[in-house]
Amino acid sequence: MPAMNTDWKLSTPPGSAVRVDAEVLAMRAPLVRVHRDDEGTWSFEGPGATGRDSQQTKLQAVVGAWPHVAALTDLDAGNAVVWSWRQHGWASEFVCECGSCETPVAGDIDRQSWPSELQPHTIISVEQVALSGQRPLTDILSTAGGIAMLGPGDHRRTVDQMTPVALANVIRRWPHTVQAMRSLQEGRGMRWNPEALNWHEYVLT
Repeated sequence: MPAMNTDWKLSTPPGSAVRVDAEVLAMRAPLVRVHRDDEGTWSFEGPGATGRDSQQTKLQAVVGAWPHVAALTDLDAGNAVVWSWRQHGWASEFVCECGSCETPVAGDIDRQSWPSELQPHTIISVEQVALSGQRPLTDILSTAGGIAMLGPGDHRRTVDQMTPVALANVIRRWPHTVQAMRSLQEGRGMRWNPEALNWHEYVLT
């Protein structure tokens, strides 16, 4: 069982069965909507997921692959939330009855909500086991050679363990990395704190 479960925050047990949109699981679509049915079973979806195939996995695997899910401690049975790219956080899904609210929509990131200080085509070196969800993403490093994203362990990796990924797709994969990417400076690293659900900066040695 992954070490992250020592910091488990959700009321649902980590080994519970959940449904994940097949497109999200294959990383062809970002995880942007989370729904719990009346029995409390979790479903994780990409944009426009209605009617798409889904696959069963464990809740702990979803939290390991998409750490922003760990923040959903208040999501009760029968409710849903969508990811807001503008606010960089979850928003309750609701249907406006007054006609003046902006109803949250489970959509992909677009140019209007893309952070202006980040270049979407920047190439990031991502550890393959983190990209696939086999291990959690824990560190973001900025060196003279570029930016690298790694799973647990020391910082040494061989070339065959890494995959080049455009920044736009990194952020679609891990929406919780936006603020870290905005503040990352050369010679520094960011480490994810699964207890506080935030990034901590440190100096690379």
